[in-house]
Amino acid sequence: MSFRKIVTLAVLGGVTLGLIGCGGSKGANDPFADSSEGIKPVSGFYGEHMSSEEELGLLNKKIVYFAYDSNNLTQADMRLLNVHAKYLLDHPKLDMRIAGHTDERGSREYNIALGQRRADAVARYLESKGVPANRLHTISYGKEQPVDLGSGEQAWAQNRRAVLEYEDK
Repeated sequence: MSFRKIVTLAVLGGVTLGLIGCGGSKGANDPFADSSEGIKPVSGFYGEHMSSEEELGLLNKKIVYFAYDSNNLTQADMRLLNVHAKYLLDHPKLDMRIAGHTDERGSREYNIALGQRRADAVARYLESKGVPANRLHTISYGKEQPVDLGSGEQAWAQNRRAVLEYEDK
């Protein structure tokens, strides 16, 4: 299929879904709070093909998990971030704060740096999808804010993450 046909189909699909509407819940820092016109679909925007329900589900996920001692994004992470990139592009009054976290292993200094690499990896990916860098704010908490205080792989896996938070400008 040619690029022109893909773009045409994406635009037509977006118009159709826009007319149908995909409203969401409203609330503080909720990505749907300012979307009285409904969410514009991601499907087709980055070559993704997903239902509105799947898209809403991904938009509500705001955590990217990482493997041990890694800041590499998986295909699933990229799919999740595609939805958030499109949402940011459609809502220019929103910025995103990306907080990097690590598990308890390693020194404080090492983990602050690793958390920053994780936050930066997410920001770079969003930038590659067209989100301006000045709308993305990164911070690292290293191992200082665990969500699971246990020791062991299950706890550590929950703590190796980057958290996405929408912010009004």
